[in-house]
Amino acid sequence: MSRYEKLLNMLMDFDGSVEFAAISDTTGEILWNSSRSNLKLTVPLAETKKILKRESGDWVDRCKAEDRLGLGRALYHITSFQKIKQITIPVDAFHLLYIVVNNEPMTKSKTKSYGRLVEMGKIMSIVDFVNTFE
Repeated sequence: MSRYEKLLNMLMDFDGSVEFAAISDTTGEILWNSSRSNLKLTVPLAETKKILKRESGDWVDRCKAEDRLGLGRALYHITSFQKIKQITIPVDAFHLLYIVVNNEPMTKSKTKSYGRLVEMGKIMSIVDFVNTFE
């Protein structure tokens, strides 16, 4: 099992709100993916490929901004929709991790909830842990 497959398995085991996870190369081509067997994909695979291609280009721009503006390394990017959150994380110089998390409200109360919090600290810990096996 490759370290990328291990990463996807750990993410799927980490939290039931993770619906889909994939590893793509720098062109946005999906190399590995994992999804919940009991769920229909919220974002069709063809659309996911388009998103990953676009995100790959965006990460190049983010890396240029880190150098140009001295912001430090870009860690992750989250796009939040009413039903899902899409998270992209550079795993290394050649691979991007893409995660879809359901965005169900955390509590059912009378006050408005804007969706599930993403535990990025734990997700980044999993990515860092798997990257130690390079």
